[in-house]
Amino acid sequence: MGEKKVILVSGLAISSLLLGLPALALPSDGEAVDALEKAKILAPTIRLNARVAEDGIEVATYKNPKANQNDCKIEALLIAKTLVDLAPGEVPRVVVYFYNSTSLSSFKQVSVTAGDVKAFAAGAVSKDELLKSLVIKDDSIIEPAKRVASYLSERQYVRPNRVNTQLKDDQIFITTALDSNMSERLLKLEAVKLAEQALEAAPVEYKLAQVTFVDHGQSKENRVISISRSSLAVVGEAINGALQAVSLTTQKAQGADGKVDIQTYELKDGLRKSERSELLTILRHLDKEAVNAGKANIAEFMAIDDIAATAIDAELLDRIDKLKVLLTGLEANMESNKEFKTVVPASSIPATSKPATSTAATPSKLAAPGATDEGSADILKARILANPAAHIAAMEARLAQKTKSHIGEEHSNFPTILQYVIDTLKANGRSAEAAPFEARLAKLQAKAQEKIQEKPQDKGQDKTQETGK
Repeated sequence: MGEKKVILVSGLAISSLLLGLPALALPSDGEAVDALEKAKILAPTIRLNARVAEDGIEVATYKNPKANQNDCKIEALLIAKTLVDLAPGEVPRVVVYFYNSTSLSSFKQVSVTAGDVKAFAAGAVSKDELLKSLVIKDDSIIEPAKRVASYLSERQYVRPNRVNTQLKDDQIFITTALDSNMSERLLKLEAVKLAEQALEAAPVEYKLAQVTFVDHGQSKENRVISISRSSLAVVGEAINGALQAVSLTTQKAQGADGKVDIQTYELKDGLRKSERSELLTILRHLDKEAVNAGKANIAEFMAIDDIAATAIDAELLDRIDKLKVLLTGLEANMESNKEFKTVVPASSIPATSKPATSTAATPSKLAAPGATDEGSADILKARILANPAAHIAAMEARLAQKTKSHIGEEHSNFPTILQYVIDTLKANGRSAEAAPFEARLAKLQAKAQEKIQEKPQDKGQDKTQETGK
């Protein structure tokens, strides 16, 4: 494959790189792209392009910023398998170029042979062994002409027509199909955009960009607009000045603040819709039962739904699974709390009270509040680990019903519950999460100590008053 590179476009700028027509047995470029899109290896919004030749197929796509090397290797392997299966025995190699969106001239390259695909399919090599054998190469487009073509191609998010570029002397020649529905004003704005992007990507010695809109209609009247590098600044300032009267506002998307009508929320299209639907079902259940799922959990759900169309499948699934653990734990907590009965530990019984049994004593190890056996203790720990703040809030609300002040933390059992949550978190390596609960417990203990110290003083004052009488 050598120096040949597929420029990342929806069919843009590719004509200058074609080396010849593919063999009849091979699929066309379009058929290769269609097969990959139907395979749904990449997110629907991630564009890709293909170039088919007798020595193999090159695929250019866009690298997700969060994708690691293994993600790229797995996607390359799946792409290769799809194309090898599309034309059995005719595709010796597939090379995938993952272009970088922040530096459009750089990319990662993964080459997968038909032998690699067959060996993996036959079980001759494991997935891990195959991934280790695949090599990722970092490369970049140095040649100005290819860099300009790549830059323009990547930037055409909404333009449906192919863009071709040619560099000659100190000029960049850009051609694209004329959209007969566009007014002269819109054509000029489109030309300014294309010229600005081309000159931005090209070295400074290129001074002029000529944009030709090719008329494929009967009149054959092409529209040609030339824009120099120096005039772009003037035109840009004029456009900015004219646009001052047009207001641009920033609005937070639904759920950005954690407030969203879960009952009427509709999932967006994208990957893992059934798994996202399960999360939504749990959230609706919690909402119906008037249980606060937590601002952070709702925000995470909204974020997952927002990126479903562009995320890497493995990464998306990982986030879904983590949130599901939290939500199912919260749901279990809710169900369990319906039948929960608070058990007063022996350590909280006043010294003047008679023990319930002769064997009652202050336990040396803190027992689970509300847990009467090992099984229920495990359930309680699971609820705490799923969402410690939600568990404490639920217990505080329940204890509030048992105090005259209707303040849950003033109940004598609340410090014990806090301590148990702290111990559970620490025992599972989550000391950082336990810190705020420890601070709260310390404040409650200090407050309780102050009350104890106030009582003897009150009695002393009463005696003084009696003596005075």
